[in-house]
Amino acid sequence: MKAVNYPVIPGAGAFYYEGNEIGILLCHGFNGTPQSVQDVGIELMKQGFTVYAPRLKGHGTHPEDFRCSTHRCWYKSVTKGIERLRESCQTVIVVGQSMGGTLALKAALEGKADAIVTINAALSVPGYACHASDTECRFIDEDAPDILAKDVYEIVYDRVPTRAIRELLSLIDEVRPHVGAVDVPTYVIHSAVDNVVPPSDSIWLFDQLQGKKEYAVLPNSYHVATMDHDWKHLSKLITTFCEQVGARHQNAV
Repeated sequence: MKAVNYPVIPGAGAFYYEGNEIGILLCHGFNGTPQSVQDVGIELMKQGFTVYAPRLKGHGTHPEDFRCSTHRCWYKSVTKGIERLRESCQTVIVVGQSMGGTLALKAALEGKADAIVTINAALSVPGYACHASDTECRFIDEDAPDILAKDVYEIVYDRVPTRAIRELLSLIDEVRPHVGAVDVPTYVIHSAVDNVVPPSDSIWLFDQLQGKKEYAVLPNSYHVATMDHDWKHLSKLITTFCEQVGARHQNAV
């Protein structure tokens, strides 16, 4: 059967803002799109950073496209984005939300990022655990995005393939046992209340890290923190961290 090239949903495409030699790769989460991190991306651009938010393969098009993608495809979207930033940036920092945080950890473990920021990093997803051994390839209805703020619209599929869920769980199984080996500066940020990924995941992650690390809690946000009440505060936290990393990296060169 010939592969179908599904069009990108309007507003769900990648974005790139050219700035200074500190490059920030913003990575959205499972079933999300760059739209979910765009407000934060604009704030970071205003601070002078070069910002790139790739659209992970299979996301922001059609659920059938999602079904045909794998966690290796998603990670390749990240590594290609890092390579793009390396062309003009001296320092590259990966900022990932939810599954994007898991992918950021993988990038750090493989020596591809100079620092990372994880936002509600997916190191378990209890609501999906029942599909871990589901060998069927079917679609299930997806709950509304976990956002405390009212009248916020996130571009997502309203149904997701169980195959993609299993890919997410496989990614977590691949990354979680090794997070203690991350040796780049890491900022662990999580929401006080998260109905998708337990906040205890981020607390555990912070405890496992042996290198330079920082920690913050967002008091007025749920899982999709980049679109919630604390997004401007979150942008400031990321800005300060990235400026510090960039300065240290420049001095070390």
